[in-house]
Amino acid sequence: MLRSPLALALLTVSLPACPDSPRGLTVDVPVTAGVAGGALAVWGVTELAKGELTPGTCRWCGPPSVDRDVWAGLVWSDPKAAGLLSDVLVLALPASLAGADFFFAGRDARRATEDVLVSMEAVALAAVATQVVKFTVARRRPAAWAAGLRTSPDDDRAFFSGHVATAFAAAGAFGTVARLRGYPAWPAVYAVGFGTAAAIGYLRMAADEHWLSDVVAAAAVGAGLGVAVPLFFHRGGHEEELTFTPLSGGVVGLRVSGSL
Repeated sequence: MLRSPLALALLTVSLPACPDSPRGLTVDVPVTAGVAGGALAVWGVTELAKGELTPGTCRWCGPPSVDRDVWAGLVWSDPKAAGLLSDVLVLALPASLAGADFFFAGRDARRATEDVLVSMEAVALAAVATQVVKFTVARRRPAAWAAGLRTSPDDDRAFFSGHVATAFAAAGAFGTVARLRGYPAWPAVYAVGFGTAAAIGYLRMAADEHWLSDVVAAAAVGAGLGVAVPLFFHRGGHEEELTFTPLSGGVVGLRVSGSL
């Protein structure tokens, strides 16, 4: 069901871990906190204003046959129970990964804070991306489509799932941060994180809130941002140092050293 994100997860797990060195991850704390905080602020403002930002009617109103077929077989008899469980898991996942990271970092509060900041930066950017797409696409949710009635602007915000995007972003980011730091448990972070995120995707469909395509797209975007933010913006570079050492006979020796 989630072949693309899971393929990304397998690809990331297959990459070698970076040496356990502070240079494995570079974090400008004020800048990273500013980006994460700014993105969360944008998400919060747009969430409060979703009534005004959501189009007056759906732009993508009817689902394709594959979405209808999957939807018919997955919705629980008590959709609210599935929705509540997905709400709990989407909050528990990043909190649990952050707690685990504290122990991976040797209970180094400063290092763990940097790890969490980078991961939350990815999650916040995924949340903003979700909002932009939701307001642009204005897709009708399954329950509203089946009822043939829109009762609130949120009924036209199905594509794509915010729960799933943020869950996959958290899994990808914490796993990649752990790999860059060289924490031995980084494969487990990917496995638990992506596994829980996939379960959240299932629950969002069981809750009658999203179609299969909403979940797959959200998983791809979330996992992509989760891996890309630490890997391309916070990965420690290779620094070379030239050292000139006087030798006997007036010869000067040159030594090149580098570290992550």
